[in-house]
Amino acid sequence: MNKFTLLYVEDDVELREQFVRVLKPKFKQIYEASDGLEALELYEAQKPHMMVIDINLPKLNGLDVVESIRKRDTQMPIVVLSAYSDQEKLLRAMPLGLSQYLVKPVPHKKLLTVLNEMAVNCQKSIEKRMCVALKNDYVWAKKEKLLLYHDEQIVLTKREKILISFLIENINTIVTFETIEYLIWEDKEDINTYSSLSHLLKRLRKKLPEELLESIYGEGYRIITR
Repeated sequence: MNKFTLLYVEDDVELREQFVRVLKPKFKQIYEASDGLEALELYEAQKPHMMVIDINLPKLNGLDVVESIRKRDTQMPIVVLSAYSDQEKLLRAMPLGLSQYLVKPVPHKKLLTVLNEMAVNCQKSIEKRMCVALKNDYVWAKKEKLLLYHDEQIVLTKREKILISFLIENINTIVTFETIEYLIWEDKEDINTYSSLSHLLKRLRKKLPEELLESIYGEGYRIITR
């Protein structure tokens, strides 16, 4: 959990400080809020990885806070705490994509277990976003700039990596010849870029699944996922 930040929202100061004291060594950073409006302000300013929030808060209740966040962020793991099991609130909370709805008093160990599970899922989600699934089981790892096929690395030259990386950042979009030339060869006067680009693309096509790299006559190239 120490890679992640947490927003902890609780108006009971003593209770909040007690839980933050237990959780602080487990997280990279914990942001504290005592009311709903402060929680939204901290969310906007800090973009925490996950949140624990009480329902009964001053200024703006917890479910209103979650509803507001969900309009912009459907992925962040959220735990809602309540002093009682309220059927109406439970029904309202169901569509909000909560990770947990816990009834107080919540044991420290229980909350730690829930947050640890959230951190594991959060890490998986981050890793998934860092990989792009291509055709025929090929995968592009963005951070490492690696092309993988069934977890086996496809050897690429420096220029091939630059080109694939740029095309994937603009996936399903046509990238013009001029853009590719500038991207690969900054000094056009010292090289026949058209001939060099043709050779580069010819070599690259042999390493990619069929029809992944699409040529659009007179316009440019694009990588497609459809």
